Amino acid sequence: MNQEQARENMIKQQVRTWEVSDPKIVDLMYKFPREEFVPDAWRELAYSDTNIVLDDSRCMMLFPGMEARMLQALDVQQGESVLEIGTGCAYMTALLAELSGNVLSLDTEDFIQSGIRSNLKNVQLETGSVSEGWQDKGSFDVIVLNGSVQTIPRELLDKLNVGGRFFAVVGESPSMSATLVTRDEFGSRTEELFETSLPRLASAEQKDVFDF
Repeated sequence: MNQEQARENMIKQQVRTWEVSDPKIVDLMYKFPREEFVPDAWRELAYSDTNIVLDDSRCMMLFPGMEARMLQALDVQQGESVLEIGTGCAYMTALLAELSGNVLSLDTEDFIQSGIRSNLKNVQLETGSVSEGWQDKGSFDVIVLNGSVQTIPRELLDKLNVGGRFFAVVGESPSMSATLVTRDEFGSRTEELFETSLPRLASAEQKDVFDF
């Protein structure tokens, strides 16, 4: 099966079954070939529901249908400022930049494939993590954590503008919640979008959990 057919199948069988109906998001999945962002050894599996390994400890975090569901929930608008933590292979970075035109993306290591970096538009790539690299960057309309945290860091949530949206996968393996936090002038509201389980973000604080 060629990659174009695989992409078509992904849209029909994965994205739409995740209740993604926003045509803007569906078009995005067509526009950005996922196989161009993944390591060569994983190109044939770029559209499958499997963890694509970037190195010994890191992988692409969400499956295609989950990525589309997340983007639909975030409803990123052109001109909004986006902070992404966990650049990874920069696939989600490219999608966020297309939607917003203004992305700051942080990671502790560089996993971006040759040729992708030079084609990223409206993206500022810097070294950082969930605990550092963003404190002096102002506030944001959208914050995305591409990986899991035990709890959402309060100081990071405080960087969200009024009307802003924050996405993170929160909790303990094997059952975590993909969580959307929306801020308004009165505070914030939280919605659990779906269950999944992802590796921890680099430098994410982990407290001991005891079973009694």
